[in-house]
Amino acid sequence: MSAEFDPKLAEYVARGQTATLILDAMKMLVDGCVEQCIKRVTQAVNHGNLTPDKAVGLCHEIAAFRRLISVQQGMIDQGHAASARLREAT
Repeated sequence: MSAEFDPKLAEYVARGQTATLILDAMKMLVDGCVEQCIKRVTQAVNHGNLTPDKAVGLCHEIAAFRRLISVQQGMIDQGHAASARLREAT
């Protein structure tokens, strides 16, 4: 497997923008996962087999996907703040 040098990617890495790009990709993936959970809720309601346990489980699943994004966003924000403080200190 070979890797080619991509100047644009190198620029993103140098600027610390890769985290934002990865977060954007994660958001797209999580949105798809949440959509699938909502479809499962809809199917369960339509088939009349949405039990309270199943409803709570699906809600927990959706919340877990959202927490992934929230945690990653927090880490990125901390990194940006640390970088800003470092620039101000120098």
